[in-house]
Amino acid sequence: MITYKCVHCGEAMTVPACLAGGTEKCPSCTKDTIVPPKPPVQEVDLDKLGQQLHHPETKVRCKAAEDLGGCKSLKAIEMLVGAFRDHDKFVRAQVTDSLRKLADPRGVGMLVRDLGGHWVSAAIVHEAVRELVKFGPIAGPPLIEILTETNKNPRKYEPEAIRASIMILGLLGEQKASSLIAKMFRRHFDIHVRDEAAYSLVMIEHPEQWQEITKLPESKRRSPAREEAKQIIKDKHILV
Repeated sequence: MITYKCVHCGEAMTVPACLAGGTEKCPSCTKDTIVPPKPPVQEVDLDKLGQQLHHPETKVRCKAAEDLGGCKSLKAIEMLVGAFRDHDKFVRAQVTDSLRKLADPRGVGMLVRDLGGHWVSAAIVHEAVRELVKFGPIAGPPLIEILTETNKNPRKYEPEAIRASIMILGLLGEQKASSLIAKMFRRHFDIHVRDEAAYSLVMIEHPEQWQEITKLPESKRRSPAREEAKQIIKDKHILV
């Protein structure tokens, strides 16, 4: 809520924050007055919002996640990333909405790294992937950085985090990532990461062939995707 005074008669007025920047009629003098902008979340409020993220009521946690979306700070991003571990899907949805609102690419990389360390549920990982794809191009660079680090140290991140990175880059059609994804396909120790890399490499480089592969039952996609990925590496002269 926003509380302010009518500029014409001084009457105190309280309106929902969603009306910020609009005009409201004063109940006392009936004249239109401009609603001031919603005050930004101050750094001193972050600790309070952090406590609310652990409140037993879902509505309170959702509201805290929403308010954090108005605070452009690294601490707010870190708090939102941690809140994605919430057991309630509505809270997780609000978390990703707030991260998108902040439009800070650091949030993408941090969330993907967190996935591997704290989640083992494939459903949660896929949920995060669907949401992070909505970030668009800004999601690319931090995920490429994760794959670059993984290429140097394959065990730096959990396989689920690498799979999520590869999956998002594939869905984004990020050609700058093709070489790194090819290396994940050839080198990574986890077979599921290698399979995901094959899918994404074909998705990026040969989308028409990928469309044909997706028509197959899921259990029969691995072999043709791998063969197509090998051909892409050969045709593109990708050093792996």
